[in-house]
Amino acid sequence: MHLIDICNKIKERRSLLGITQQDLSDISGVGLRTIKEIETGKGNPSINILLKIFDVLGLELNTQIKRTIE
Repeated sequence: MHLIDICNKIKERRSLLGITQQDLSDISGVGLRTIKEIETGKGNPSINILLKIFDVLGLELNTQIKRTIE
């Protein structure tokens, strides 16, 4: 999944739950400006920021390490 897909998923889920960007900011502890930047695809959030947002939205973040060919 690419970052833009993650950003879209955050916005979609937030809307589905009926919470505002301000609500998400207040509950997650992530700044409102950061939330706005993420949802517009302009932000470059850290894993920790994403985890805080995902926790509030009831989402799960899975990572996978790509194996390189030797």
